[in-house]
Amino acid sequence: MRFAIDKNRMLPHQRQFWELDAYIKLLVGGFGSGKTYIGALRTLWLSYVNRPYPVLYVSPTYPQARRTIVFTIEQMLYRSKVPYSYHKTHHEIRIPGWGGLIWIASGEIPDSLKGPNVAAAGIDEPFIQKKDAFDVVLSRVREGEASHREIFLTGTPEQLNWGYDVAMNDEGKYDLEMVIGKTQDNKHLPAQFIKQLFKAYDENQRAAYMNGMFVNLTKGRVYRYFDRKKHQQSKEIPKDAEVFAGIDFNVDYMTAELFVELDGRTHFFDEIQQGDSDTYQLADRLQEKYPGITVYPDASGKGRRSSAKNTDHMILKDKGFKVVARKQNPAMKDRVNAVNRRIREDRCTFANCPKLIRDMERVVWKNGEIDKTSDPSLSHPSDAAGYAIERLHPVRITKPYEEEQPSAWRV
Repeated sequence: MRFAIDKNRMLPHQRQFWELDAYIKLLVGGFGSGKTYIGALRTLWLSYVNRPYPVLYVSPTYPQARRTIVFTIEQMLYRSKVPYSYHKTHHEIRIPGWGGLIWIASGEIPDSLKGPNVAAAGIDEPFIQKKDAFDVVLSRVREGEASHREIFLTGTPEQLNWGYDVAMNDEGKYDLEMVIGKTQDNKHLPAQFIKQLFKAYDENQRAAYMNGMFVNLTKGRVYRYFDRKKHQQSKEIPKDAEVFAGIDFNVDYMTAELFVELDGRTHFFDEIQQGDSDTYQLADRLQEKYPGITVYPDASGKGRRSSAKNTDHMILKDKGFKVVARKQNPAMKDRVNAVNRRIREDRCTFANCPKLIRDMERVVWKNGEIDKTSDPSLSHPSDAAGYAIERLHPVRITKPYEEEQPSAWRV
């Protein structure tokens, strides 16, 4: 079977990336800039030139791999009528026509990446993975009989972490070259998608998520747009206004943040927090003040714990509350983005909820995550509020499939 690459169908930054000479090739790009597409194409090509030796492709998690890199590779093979098989248990793609073998892996547990030699490897979204994953991949690309050994990385910059250090390569530790691709440079994207991104994100987020620039989005205050003078406002709440609550389950700080939706704005006006407590006690307090309201709790509360007969959600339902929650919690950054956008657009106000206001001013980032250890009393009120805001006012980005780009390969 003959395998050919049509570089004329690549976007300019994709072609630049493809033609890099370095052992480690890095494409840093905004959302929708064609990173997954070119990574999948590169993996197929590497499986061809290195046959029969395996090529490793590492994703942050197996579910993410199934939705992105595996999906894109399968679409390319299917549309080109190339026979293949995907073993879901072993996470491997075999292409009998040219003897190609691709191993899909997750970087969640870096030690799990250790194993036999591979001919080449790719890492998808390395900037949200552990450096240990990168280090293990470096050690595995050592198949002596391979025709073309290389490592490539494709991702959107999330923070100034180890990935930034590798990309800058200031000490010259790596044989590495980098290309940056912008979202708006992908001519195959719908104009509406570009508008969605621009509207959803602030200036710093656009720099990272649209322009592929390294920007520290995980340093300083988490809710950086909150201004007490501007957003702490008393409002008269109509007697017939529907009351809602966001809930965070924590034995030490069981928290409910009460709010209403008025004139297109979210107004937090009361809170309940109980230390050394449980969901039964919180439900009782909530029922006394606001019986039968709709609540938006932490999604993890639907699971039964070994120490309890009922789940947190079941307890709330038994007390007459309407429970609205996702099957699983959204990514932390999606929840934070939803809250920050609401505040940034002056669609969120606060009164009579001092613990939540304290969170807005004092919760900070630590190592790319919300700091929950320096002061254990912080983050619970803002988490509770965030579960509700993300559910009611999510930052929706309808990402077009990157495989919609005209095929740049043929067999």
